[in-house]
Amino acid sequence: MLIKYVVITLLLLVNNPLLAGTLLPVAVQTSQYNIRTSPTDPPIRLNQIQSWVVDINDPLGQPVQGLQFLVDGGMPAHQHGLPTQPRLIEEIEPGKYIIDGVKFNMYGKWQLELTGINESTKFHQIIKIDIDHDNSN
Repeated sequence: MLIKYVVITLLLLVNNPLLAGTLLPVAVQTSQYNIRTSPTDPPIRLNQIQSWVVDINDPLGQPVQGLQFLVDGGMPAHQHGLPTQPRLIEEIEPGKYIIDGVKFNMYGKWQLELTGINESTKFHQIIKIDIDHDNSN
């Protein structure tokens, strides 16, 4: 019976994508925004282009609507950018944005940088993502 529990526990540990690294959804809280983001189809998949959903609320929990922003990022410690050029696709619900073209090609500490354009020029957020063997496949 003990072996059965050990095997089940090991299977859960091996197959659970959220045990280490950055937990999904990634959450960022600042004095102006509360942001939560994750792939639309978790977990993070290395070397595959994914779409990500980004929920942006004000500190009171109200959706921040109508933002326009560019998406950049990379691995600061390795001094290189993303292998793709992700972009904002649309706001699918108030405060809920879809970014397409996100690809991470290795394990490590990444960041996505959202920089406002047009009327959203004061919007600038950095989302840190630590990708390891346990939160990706």
